[in-house]
Formats: sequence, structure tokens, C-alpha cells
Amino acid sequence: MQADSAVAVSMRGICKSFGTVQALDGVDMDISAGEIRALVGENGAGKTTLMTILYGMYRPDAGRMTVWGRRTGRDWSPRQAIKARIGMLHQHFSLIPNHTVLENVLMPQLGWTHMRPRWHHHRAVLEGLCREYGFSFPLEARVESLSVGQQQQVEILKLLYQGARLLILDEPTAVLTPQQTERLLELLLRLRDQGHSVVLITHKLNEAFAVADSITVLRKGRHVATVPRKDSDPREIAFMMVDREWSATPDWELEAPEPGPLLEVKDLVVGDEHQRPAVDRVSLVVRARELVGVAGVAGNGQTELAEALVGIRRTRGGRIVIAGQDATSWTITRRLRAGLRFIPEDRHRHGMVGELSLAENLVIDRCDSPPFSVRGVLRRPVIRQAAAEAVERYGIQAPSPETPMMNLSGGNQQRAVLARALAGSPRVIVAHQPTRGLDFAATEYVRAQLVRCAAQGVGVLVFSSELEELMLLCHRILVMYRGRFIGELSRDEFDAGTIGLLMTGQVPDGGRRDGQGTRNLGQPA
Repeated sequence: MQADSAVAVSMRGICKSFGTVQALDGVDMDISAGEIRALVGENGAGKTTLMTILYGMYRPDAGRMTVWGRRTGRDWSPRQAIKARIGMLHQHFSLIPNHTVLENVLMPQLGWTHMRPRWHHHRAVLEGLCREYGFSFPLEARVESLSVGQQQQVEILKLLYQGARLLILDEPTAVLTPQQTERLLELLLRLRDQGHSVVLITHKLNEAFAVADSITVLRKGRHVATVPRKDSDPREIAFMMVDREWSATPDWELEAPEPGPLLEVKDLVVGDEHQRPAVDRVSLVVRARELVGVAGVAGNGQTELAEALVGIRRTRGGRIVIAGQDATSWTITRRLRAGLRFIPEDRHRHGMVGELSLAENLVIDRCDSPPFSVRGVLRRPVIRQAAAEAVERYGIQAPSPETPMMNLSGGNQQRAVLARALAGSPRVIVAHQPTRGLDFAATEYVRAQLVRCAAQGVGVLVFSSELEELMLLCHRILVMYRGRFIGELSRDEFDAGTIGLLMTGQVPDGGRRDGQGTRNLGQPA
């Protein structure tokens, strides 16, 4: 179905600043009824900010919007957007895990009081939507029992039940397996064919070119171009995004690992927040010059394992050995001094203090020792000099080293976290979702730095939901499912389909099962 000529949304001269940072600078954008629009750009280009303004979460500093032919007012809000049949699917789901699908969909719209009297009517409407769009989960199922892909479908079902005709999806495939991603893209095409408009915020150009009718490029808060997908190609769009030539082919080669482990984990048991087993007798080895990947759908123990390795979370059994020394009971500081470094999944929670300056964040893990302090007194000139060197070396873009960390774009925050992790002489790096939320230019940079570290003799353990990333970076990939390693593949065995099946607990014929295979999973052959 071709996009309808009717304009669903018109945005003109949209401006938005956060402090001294100009997030949007006079952006124009039209979205037609019945089209899929991909919205792409580097991290910090303003994509999500523009769409949260359309959804009513932010108020623009300047500009005007028209939705379905009607001008929006100063009282424009998410409630008004929903009434105007606009829905937004955020990166983090807003479902109540111990409630059913039916309850999660109906409560935001009706509340308990109005939901009960016409229960059977509402149920029939939802069953019709599920049939129409191919949702296969039971409405009585508790959300916590569903896969991540199904939970995302529940969020979309909620928007459709609210009557959304324009759906905004913010990086929707970030937590999906390849099979789940394929099903989502098929759903977007079905939505378009039913007359819905879809805005797909993404940094994955292959997804944009798979389903979009047109592509809008933002760069540094400004509209660069909107082009029909059929009249462009990924290289042209990439050039518009970064204003330079970009190649999807990495300019590195992996070095052969050295014998002997730098990091060794033996029968590790880790509990979750409720002290239920999240990691169940896991073993692995990472050698010098080796990049080992851990794949898995979110919620299968990856976070608990990563946090236990670096000392954030207590272990309940097993051993962690760093460079031949038993580090199971070590503090975070002692592990740091032994050369263990951490690039956290949530940089805002574990990787930075937003109110502190960039310079302070770059040395925060070493500020209590020389040369950054003497007798408990910080040496500000030394800190500023170290920060200036890190800014230059890692290409961190900031007005000055004294800029508060929270005012930097996500990509520059991640560069700062990376710079701190690689300072000194790291021996082992635990990188947890190191490129999540980054555009491809920042992603390319972070990946190249990890490969460079491995080439210099560092052992690198990478946790990622991006299979393409793990297949590009790693010598071996371990697949985690329900707290255990369910499969392992060496580089010559890498296959996205096989790994995707393992991530959902399905072991292909001939695959190795934890405790049942020909060798211990996690151990190099």
C-alpha cells in the first residue's frame, strides 16, 4: 500500500534546548497517513526529543504542530496525543509483570471501576485485534510469563486498543532476537497496510531500508533531508547522518588468543533482587587477546552475572579467579586495582554521576590516590590535565571538561565511560551492552577500542543483545538462557539463526546442552 497523500502530522520550526544544549533547531517534518517513516541520525541528533514533543512529553521552545489537520495548543500533552490517536512505544516497557495481558491493556484506558462492567465486550474487542494483527499470546497470561517479544506486542496491542492511528516506536528491536525482529517488522508492514502511520526511530539502517517508505535524517538537531527509501541507499543515508564517508566493513582483524586464563569463573551461583537463582552454576574462561561474547534475551541472568564479576552483586556459590588469584570475596576497589574494568549496561546508574563534571567522572574511580589527590586533597590541575588528554584521545565532544556529565549526549557519555575503563593498565574488561543506544558512528568507535585492547593482551567479555555485534567482535559466543549457558559457538560456527533459537531455549539438532555436551560450555576448545 502506498502512503496516503493526506498529511497526518506537520511539524514546523521545532526548537528545543536543555540548558546550553540545543537539541532541536528549527526542524520541519511531515508524516503522511498510511506510511512508515524511519527517523535516523547519530546519537544526540534529536530523534527521540522530536518525537517526545509530538507525543506531548516535552513542550517545544518554538515552532508549531498540526495533527490530523488541527493545530495543537499549549496544553498539548500525552493525554491530548492519545485522544488525537497518537501512541508511543518507549524503549522501556511500562507493563505490570504480575498482571494479565487483559489487565495491562485495559487498566490504563478504563481503570478497574469501568473495566469490570463490560469485561466480555472489552475482551471480544481485544481478541479481534489479536486475530487481525497476529498476536498469539493468551489474554489471561501474566505478562511476566511472556517473552520479551510478546511483551512488546502487548505494548503495541495497548496502543491499538487506545485507537492509535500513528504509532511511534523508539529503537524497538534493541532487545529482540533476530526472529522476533523479523516478526516485528512484518507487523509494521501489516499496520501500514491497514492504514496506520508508523514512525520508526532507529540507528539500524538495514531495518529502515527493510520496511520504511521514506527516511528522515537529523544531524545535530537539524533536519538534513527526507528521501523516499527507493531513491536512496544506506551509504548515502550514513553520509547524511555523519557528514563523512562511512563503511560498514570494520578495519580490524582479530588476533589469536593466548593460552591460559585471565578471567576464570567456576560454578558461579548468583541471586536476583529477590534472592532467587539468576545465575545457576555458570563456568567460563576468558584468555589474553580473546573477546568472548555472551548472548541472550534480556532477563536470563546476564545482568546478574556481569554485576557479580565486578563486585556489584554478591555471589552465593562458586569462584571468580582474576589472573590466577581467587577474587570471589574481593571488593570492587580491589578488583579494579587487579586490572578488572567494567563498562556498565546502565551508564546512568553504574557508570557516571550526572551532576559532576566530565573531568571528575573521568577520574572518579582513582581520585583517592596519587596523582589525583595527596593526603585526601584533590589536585584539580592534575585532574583537568588528565581529562583534557582523555577528551582528545577518545574524541569526547563537550564544551569543556567542566561541563556536567548529564549535559553530554549519550554517545559522548559512553566515550567518557570507555575512557575511564581503559585508563591505566586493564587486564580484563567486562563490557555490558557497550553500544546500546548509540548511533553507528559511536558504535563503530567503541567496538574498535575493544578490539584494540584485546590486541594489546587484554581479555574482553562482552554482554550484548546485538547478535551482529557479537558475531563481528568475538572469538567465541556463549548463549545464556534461564541462568545457564545453553550453547557455545566458535567463530567458524557463527550463525544468527542458530544463536537466535538458542536465545529462546531451543537447541538445534547436534547442539550442545549445558552439562550434556562433549565439553564444558564456556571453556575454550
